[in-house]
Amino acid sequence: MILLIASRKDGASMEMASRLLELFKFDKLDANRYTYKNYELKFIDNLHIYQNMEDLEEEVEKVVFLSKHSSKADIKSLTVHPIGNFRKAELGGLDNVIVPSDPLGMSASLRYIKNNYSGDHFEITFEATHHGPYMEKPAYFIEIGTTENEWKQEGIADLMARAIMEGVEKDYGNYVGVGGGHYAPKLSSYFFSNDINIGHIIPKYVHEIISEDEIENAVLKTMNCKGFLMDAHGTKGRVKDMIAGIADKHSLEVLKI
Repeated sequence: MILLIASRKDGASMEMASRLLELFKFDKLDANRYTYKNYELKFIDNLHIYQNMEDLEEEVEKVVFLSKHSSKADIKSLTVHPIGNFRKAELGGLDNVIVPSDPLGMSASLRYIKNNYSGDHFEITFEATHHGPYMEKPAYFIEIGTTENEWKQEGIADLMARAIMEGVEKDYGNYVGVGGGHYAPKLSSYFFSNDINIGHIIPKYVHEIISEDEIENAVLKTMNCKGFLMDAHGTKGRVKDMIAGIADKHSLEVLKI
């Protein structure tokens, strides 16, 4: 079962949840839960980044969080990203702990958005791994940024809802992204032009503090990881050295772009 989480404290989350209920005819189980085929949509009262979920039912295969995207620079974006922290947990989750990524589902959603959005208001992109909540099931966030004007824009919540439900998972190789800024522009651009899935993304701003164990853990928490997709110019030397060792240890590819 795929669990979809909507937060009542998040306007974009509620817009996407509303469209899911209308487009896909979910059946109501109770005030907080709806079901459709292999999906369950669950409403929570708290902000999802702070609601850790260590005790999910065994039948839950993975979790998708519906969310707004916040940007100090007011970047208008449609994004997906893995969750967890490569540093102190300032926005939920645990310090230096990441959650299993969902490279197939997350990549399928972003690919669907890219292929079906025809406007020029939004940037469509991955974001680096960041923030909570903590859980032990594969998960990702799908987000509309940055204000009510964006998440109420005609057709956008529909697009995001359909991306979750209709994005086609491709059996491409799964890679850990490395380098570049928070929105991983080179990695995102490569992704849209090549047959590849991306799981965890390790941005340059954590390269001075990240450990070799944490990088290796990103591999282990990217299902069936085939290697690293590296923004070579946007990757610090110490991280390149650690990746070389990890790649050799696990017989992984290093694709440098």
